[in-house]
Amino acid sequence: MCGIALLSASDVSTALDGDCTSQLQSIVHYDFSTFLHRGPDFCSCKALMPSGPAVDSSGLLAIGCILSQRGSSVTIQPLSTISSLTNKTYYLLWNGEVFHFADKLIDQRFHDPLVNDADILLSLIRDADTLEKLLCLFSSIQGPFAFILIEFPTNLIYFGRDPLGRRSLVARCLAVSDEDSHMVLDCISSVVLLSCSEQNKADEQGWIELPASGVYTAQLLHTKNGWCFTNTTMYPWSKEHLEAWSLSQLNITKQIGFVLANEEHFPSLPPAASFDWVCEEFLKLLCSAVRDRVRLASSTCTNCSLWPKTHEAAGCGHSRFGVLFSGGLDSTVIAALCDRFIPSDQPIDLINVAFEQSAPDASSKITNSSTCQKGSTSDAPDRQTAWQSFRELCSLSPNRNWQLVLVDVPLEELRAVRSSYIKRLLLPNRLTVLDVSLGLATWFAARGTGHLVTSLSWGQSSAVSNRDLGGQNSTYCSPAKVCCCVTIHLVRVFILRCCVYHSVYIKTTWTNRARWLINNLILATIIFWTSYPYANLIWAIFFSHVTHHCNRKLGPWISSTTKGCNLKLIVTNPTNSPCNSVAMLHSILFVPQGYPNVHH
Repeated sequence: MCGIALLSASDVSTALDGDCTSQLQSIVHYDFSTFLHRGPDFCSCKALMPSGPAVDSSGLLAIGCILSQRGSSVTIQPLSTISSLTNKTYYLLWNGEVFHFADKLIDQRFHDPLVNDADILLSLIRDADTLEKLLCLFSSIQGPFAFILIEFPTNLIYFGRDPLGRRSLVARCLAVSDEDSHMVLDCISSVVLLSCSEQNKADEQGWIELPASGVYTAQLLHTKNGWCFTNTTMYPWSKEHLEAWSLSQLNITKQIGFVLANEEHFPSLPPAASFDWVCEEFLKLLCSAVRDRVRLASSTCTNCSLWPKTHEAAGCGHSRFGVLFSGGLDSTVIAALCDRFIPSDQPIDLINVAFEQSAPDASSKITNSSTCQKGSTSDAPDRQTAWQSFRELCSLSPNRNWQLVLVDVPLEELRAVRSSYIKRLLLPNRLTVLDVSLGLATWFAARGTGHLVTSLSWGQSSAVSNRDLGGQNSTYCSPAKVCCCVTIHLVRVFILRCCVYHSVYIKTTWTNRARWLINNLILATIIFWTSYPYANLIWAIFFSHVTHHCNRKLGPWISSTTKGCNLKLIVTNPTNSPCNSVAMLHSILFVPQGYPNVHH
């Protein structure tokens, strides 16, 4: 994930092209500390002077912080090209990955991991001689992305995010007079950039998150305070995307013709699909998603980062892939799928985060800060499930070097990171307790620093928890460039759709159909509106409604394949316990050879 930014600068005469880490602070008075962390491989900037007579030394600064995932060397941003068809000059800032493209011939060009996808995209932009072709180009991309495209001499800016909003893009709005009816911006960035001189609430309120509703265009305009982006126009991905967002605060001047998202990227569930077909398609799509990310990932880890034009890509023996690993069903499934596609001689990091808990003093009736004792991270539920799922993965794939990274977070560090980093990284959105909790877990997991337990060393001991390790574990910082995780509710909603469909079309009486459907919808609502521990409990209860149907359809095949392990284990202990993960892991992933429509 890269960091991209386009901002107005009062004086760009001293800006130097290339590595700009040391001079950014002197050119523009923003705090770039969080921005620079997004691109550890290289940071570059370029001063851009909009077309027209030069009024002063003000201009634009295009900045790219690179985390290189594609190509034989680091691709410096912004990328530039000149179209021979229109004689226009383009500068591209790109934060994304193209996994597939609507045009099958062009799609093949994106499948070479030694070719940077931004270079291919820039060549397609150069050949797009009309606005319609340019917009259709971005709507044909399958994958997460955010981009900023500057076009000279028209002084136009194009920017936007993929339809699912998987890459961040925010903008700083200038205060406008009552006569103005449109949005005026002076900065577009991956993260909020606060002023060094006044990091206050008023400064934060000037930023908005750009909705993932389509492609935006803006016109460069010179004012007495420098350059700004005005006359904003939005080209929606589709009518549904437009309806999903409240755009009143954006003051869009007009909405022009829909840029329809490619329907091949978002196929709908066939109305007469069988339950077996749904299961097969779900596994096939999940396998395809993991395979694409593994196949197109960088050939080196962060310890062997590539520097531009100096080192060619070469495979390294370190861990290139990590999994945000709670030990639950979702992360264990993702880890097992990674094992299918990552070469067997490469280790996989399983990064598990556990927060230290405050335990009240039993001798005191009043609980306060002075009577709280520190609790061990070994007692955290996610740590216990991580150990047990780690053992299961080691037994299922003994030739793989599984590396369990135990990240222990003391209370003092948690509070410090929450106040100094997390709340700022989550701007400009209004913060909720859930946002902060998920942000903390993701932040510490992505840092990847903890105690290391490998499958090789674990096999020589009987350790089942932190306490049993003694001095065997060592401090370790994961060099993985790709960390795999799953949005748990998306998977659960998909399974819910499958099971609800199954109940409606398979059960015999209309009374049972209606009762079962209502129960599932109520349970789904509770899952989304209940805190995490209770949600897992309710989800396990929900599975009790479907387990006999699943066993009736899949039970004979599961029993013959997994030595008796079947889906009934899911409800024997309705908590987030490893038996849930192991049962589903066996029944879904380890399919017999020749099972239809499954990629091995």
